[in-house]
Amino acid sequence: MNYLFMLYIDPGTGSLLISSIIGLAVTLLFTLKGFFYKIASRFTGKILYLKNDFSGKLVFFSEGQRYWNVFEPVLKELIKKKQAFVYLTADKNDNGLNINSEFCESHYLGELNQAIIYLNRLRAEICVMTTPQLDILTLKRSKYVKHYCNLMHSPVDIHFYKKFAFDRFNSILCVNNFQIKNLRKLENDRSIEKKDLFETGCTYYDNIDEIDINKEDNILIAPSWGEKSFIKTCGKELIKKVLEEGYKVVFRPHPQSFTADEEILIEIKNTFESNKNFQFDKSSDNKSTLSKSKIVISSMSGLVFDSIIGYRKPTIVISNNWVEKGWESYSLKNTSSTHILLKQLGKTIFENDIVNIGTIIKEVEKISITDEIIQQYVFNFKNAGKVAADQIISIYNRTQK
Repeated sequence: MNYLFMLYIDPGTGSLLISSIIGLAVTLLFTLKGFFYKIASRFTGKILYLKNDFSGKLVFFSEGQRYWNVFEPVLKELIKKKQAFVYLTADKNDNGLNINSEFCESHYLGELNQAIIYLNRLRAEICVMTTPQLDILTLKRSKYVKHYCNLMHSPVDIHFYKKFAFDRFNSILCVNNFQIKNLRKLENDRSIEKKDLFETGCTYYDNIDEIDINKEDNILIAPSWGEKSFIKTCGKELIKKVLEEGYKVVFRPHPQSFTADEEILIEIKNTFESNKNFQFDKSSDNKSTLSKSKIVISSMSGLVFDSIIGYRKPTIVISNNWVEKGWESYSLKNTSSTHILLKQLGKTIFENDIVNIGTIIKEVEKISITDEIIQQYVFNFKNAGKVAADQIISIYNRTQK
């Protein structure tokens, strides 16, 4: 008798498997390329590749300029403390390449795929990065790096990261107690080694000045992109309704939307650009736009924390049902800190609630965001860079011993 065995793989796991196979192929390609450069260098006498041996040194890796606001407060403090470090980046326009200090050595590694292959062979005492999913897909732990530390680049809870995002780090510099609690839960559930979890804070909040937190009569509509976004399903309807309520609208889509949601963005621009109360914001930095807005309407994303905690703007989130498989929220069944924050300092609505958006905006406008409330959601508000620098130095000194 013949038996037919069928293997079912859930979408999240299937995605990881496919990505892993692709990652292995890319790794092999770049490894062969590395061997070629090494052999060519011996015959030509020219160095065709950057050295990856920083043994005994403190190394930082950044995916690019968009993470500079996370690293900058930490690196400034390290320079003040005369702590030497190496800064590696996958972006030739990264401001970190312009650091003028005897304590900093900085290098451009090439585009992200090239940078990852380089990092997989890195030699260092400690490597600090914001990049998650270490040793899951293409970015591997180098056996020549003693300690991997993740500097959390956002206050958003662990729920909104891909599965196993932080499992393979030795330490994590956390933004709040919610992150610590949920990381510990995943460790216990998965029976993996416990990491050093530090009470650090959100470093880029250090650069928010009181002068930035002003109010104009703008409603900022800032949807995310992809499956969590409302831009395709009700973006036009929302903008139309808010304008009809007499508000000025600043529409700022996620930068990735200019690729993923190009058609609907063109449609929105053509529909509303003639309205004097409508502004289409394409700027790369949301700092100015956030500071000038009275209320923020967004998707369920990291922007919620930035608007409420960073800029003290009551926020409305338009929620939709997105597939959790493949995300840590599938393993964490408790309520995320973003939902708790919104319940206290904002409001979560659904697409069919847009007809009442005028009433909802007036309700949210009454919310007051105080220093005491902020301290419940973020460690060391506006002082996280110094704290992170001290913690990284302590880890560095410990690994050397």
